[in-house]
Amino acid sequence: MRRMTFVTRSDVKCMTDRKTSDDVIIFLSGPTSVKTPLSLLRTKDVIAVNGAADYLIKNGVQPFIYVLTDARFLKNRRDDFYRFRENSRFTFINQEVYQGASEEEREYLREHCFILKGFYHREKGGFFKKIKFKVLSRIHKSLLIDVPVSKRQRLVGFSQDISLGYCSCHTVAYAAMQIAYSLKYNKIICSGLDLQGACGRFYDEGNNPMPSELSADLLKIIPFFKFMTDNVTDINVYNLSDDTAVNYDIIPYISAADAMLQRAEISSEQYDIKSISEAVLRTGEKSFNIY
Repeated sequence: MRRMTFVTRSDVKCMTDRKTSDDVIIFLSGPTSVKTPLSLLRTKDVIAVNGAADYLIKNGVQPFIYVLTDARFLKNRRDDFYRFRENSRFTFINQEVYQGASEEEREYLREHCFILKGFYHREKGGFFKKIKFKVLSRIHKSLLIDVPVSKRQRLVGFSQDISLGYCSCHTVAYAAMQIAYSLKYNKIICSGLDLQGACGRFYDEGNNPMPSELSADLLKIIPFFKFMTDNVTDINVYNLSDDTAVNYDIIPYISAADAMLQRAEISSEQYDIKSISEAVLRTGEKSFNIY
């Protein structure tokens, strides 16, 4: 049985070299995403998540990166996941998605996707967890994390280098932000970062909709956003949403007109795992190993 391997620093460098714009849009599932002009989406690299990728693909916008961190999506909408992967240049999944897949699906995921390593399974604090991450963050300066001693409290963190791993917090948006930062985008612009009311999705989920847990998890999510903006001093994250539960003091508002100011100048191109591996080998770096 082939083993799971995680995204490497060489993989991240190759993706960074293939960016087609200085800024990136994270296209999320909140209702205000449909307000984002297609003209803006066509001039920036776009990171799409979950079922939101369908809207982009149907409107002729190829996601630069597709991200999935919910194992239920692969189980309930496998054909859609395959289609979104095939129409995106790069695809990221996390350990949970991989571990929840069948062996046949795992082989596909190993060949076509980059796998994110999670630093933890639960966000609870604890003395031994605090010691563990204190040592780890001293070794790896790119890992910013605050772990309380009490197990009744929750840790917060942010990874500046996804080749080390990522910090999860109940929303795929946060994983996408860490990917975007690792790829050194100047501005990270969120579309559909609403988290309002029942946290419904703007797209049709058919006869088998997945329940959203975002409204129940909001008070767990916001501290991560605040930790990010307080501790990642050179990050520039903005929110296009005009109807959001995330205070603009944490993630400031940006209009579509202002986001349009920086246009993409590099021609886009389709890349997959094999092309990255070939490029890595040409530069003499360690290649992505799917075995």
